[in-house]
Amino acid sequence: MSSLSLTKMDDGFMATIVPPQTIDDNISVGKGAYCFVIDVSGSMNAAASITTDDGDKVNHGWSQLDIAKHSTNTFVSSLEDDDYFSVVTYSDHANVLVDWTRCNESGRERCIAAIHSMQPERTTNLMAGITTGFDMFDKLPENDGSLSGYALNLVVTTDGMPSSQWHPARGLKGYAPLVNSLKTKLTKKRGEAARPTITTIGIGFQLDSSLLLQMSETFLHMPDPGQIGPFIVNLLASARSTARLPDPSGRAANSTALIVSGATPSSVPGYACEGHKDGLKIKLGAMLYDQQRHVILKTAPGADITLSLVVGEEKVLSKSSTDGCAQDEASIKQAAIEQIRIDAILAIQEALALGDGDAGEATMVACLDRFIQQARASPVVADPVVAALIATVEKECKLGCNQANFKRWGAHYFRTLPCMLQAERRSNFRDECMQHFGKDKHNREALFEEQSNAAEMRFATLKPPEPSLLRASQPAPPTAASAGSRMPAAPPPRPTLAALPDEFMRGGGCFGPNSTVRVTLGNGEAHAIKVSQVRAGDGVVGEDGRVAIVRCVVKTECPGGRAMLTRLPSGPELTEWHPVRDSSGRWRFPIMLGERVVVSTQFVYNFVLSPGHPTIMVDGLPCAALGHGLDAPVVSHPYWGTRAVIDDLMSKEGWAVGHVVLSAKENV
Repeated sequence: MSSLSLTKMDDGFMATIVPPQTIDDNISVGKGAYCFVIDVSGSMNAAASITTDDGDKVNHGWSQLDIAKHSTNTFVSSLEDDDYFSVVTYSDHANVLVDWTRCNESGRERCIAAIHSMQPERTTNLMAGITTGFDMFDKLPENDGSLSGYALNLVVTTDGMPSSQWHPARGLKGYAPLVNSLKTKLTKKRGEAARPTITTIGIGFQLDSSLLLQMSETFLHMPDPGQIGPFIVNLLASARSTARLPDPSGRAANSTALIVSGATPSSVPGYACEGHKDGLKIKLGAMLYDQQRHVILKTAPGADITLSLVVGEEKVLSKSSTDGCAQDEASIKQAAIEQIRIDAILAIQEALALGDGDAGEATMVACLDRFIQQARASPVVADPVVAALIATVEKECKLGCNQANFKRWGAHYFRTLPCMLQAERRSNFRDECMQHFGKDKHNREALFEEQSNAAEMRFATLKPPEPSLLRASQPAPPTAASAGSRMPAAPPPRPTLAALPDEFMRGGGCFGPNSTVRVTLGNGEAHAIKVSQVRAGDGVVGEDGRVAIVRCVVKTECPGGRAMLTRLPSGPELTEWHPVRDSSGRWRFPIMLGERVVVSTQFVYNFVLSPGHPTIMVDGLPCAALGHGLDAPVVSHPYWGTRAVIDDLMSKEGWAVGHVVLSAKENV
């Protein structure tokens, strides 16, 4: 069901771990126990604001805590009857908001109701939150022998620095030893199988991401509340795809490692290692179904090595180079690709160290440029995985080297991206270098994608929390110790935008004014024009070059002359829930694929097309038209996708001339 192999390289070996394959072996998702430790300090009451294209901040009534509620509820609503879920909140102290609860229908409802009740408090006692989170796994209501069958996850969120009066004895340096001590205490009492995978999540920019990385297997950075959708669905997919090794009857692979015996590698670039009684231990973290893992080991010429894959301390697979190594063309090519992935990790980590040491932007960029030059000189440069790595470093990492950007988000990004590259795992839909992760050994979408898709639909349809900043409320009086974490003195004025649209908007939506379509000319040629320039009667080029006639241009007013849109990597700007078809042919919500932006515009646009044309190509991307009639997941909608919306539009002023203008509050 799973395998461990070696490929011989000029200067060492590549180890390849193939976990059980869910399609080939007909494996379904396993059971899990998930504890969320959520920061409810006063700063979580800050507005979840969005920066406009003019540099202004727009707040729409949701706080950071509101966004955390919605994401946590998305997670719990995706769980099943055999799963456990719990929530710990922390401020001045820690509180068990939700004790371990079975996630049947009534259990999920109880969890969601409790999560909605969270309120911002005062300071940030991170130590209490972590300690109570570990205590929850001590109290997990399963016997010790059953724990090996559960994916165990401890997820710790924070939006800022821990308050100094609550630090461990060694201050900031004491958190990693505290976590190690709590792990040891837990495993001594309940066994190695009780140890959870620890993920820390930093929200916003005022973070000690170095601390959060040191105390966890994985650090994830969520810079903007608009990214919570893709963030949470990928986290859910990862947690629920935790493999059982060596086969589905084995142990949940919450903590795995490679043990190297025989000749000790001169280096294992890109991975954390420590001494072990049998040689060297290479930490791999959780292992997921389907996704292969690759580790490069540098050795002396002619050296032989023996590898053992362990879950906790239990050996599940082994391989020796004396048993034979792969040297076929495909394996050698894969080794070259994985070497470039490792080189990217090292380059990003070097740039981070330079930035932390106050090196200038030019020095940091030069480090990344060296990687790009080496990758472009590789014989596998044409491989899509390598091209995506180069593009991510070129477009995202180099931007993060700008001194202002590095201090704001670059340092956090340079810590979370190597975590994902090491784990060969996807955490968002934006970074090109992650998009091939999660597939099986045949490059097929499998369990990870299935879980991600299901969570995406739940996020899109789950009722959001009421915007707490629109409710008149009295903040808790701040203490002298809570400086920097105080709640606002008064709620802000009612905003003009809604970050999470009403249900009727999901499945509909519009295009920003600067997005383009191709319109045919009288001579049969086509040229690009802005959607704001399209008129009824125009012929727009659709999929496969087919031309659709525009029956009606539908314009919707934007309150205050601004619209919250999602800007996709390929260029289009659309409302967040307007279905688009991605390169794999699957319909997606833009909010899962791009970055949230606020643009200045009086209107957003959509079109009714001639019959038989359900989609329109916007900046080269297939997008759903009004009344499209499509019945696939995400794009299907009982109103926006049916004749009903067209019938309503026909009753509006302007239909006869193909130009309907809707007010900002008007439902079609």
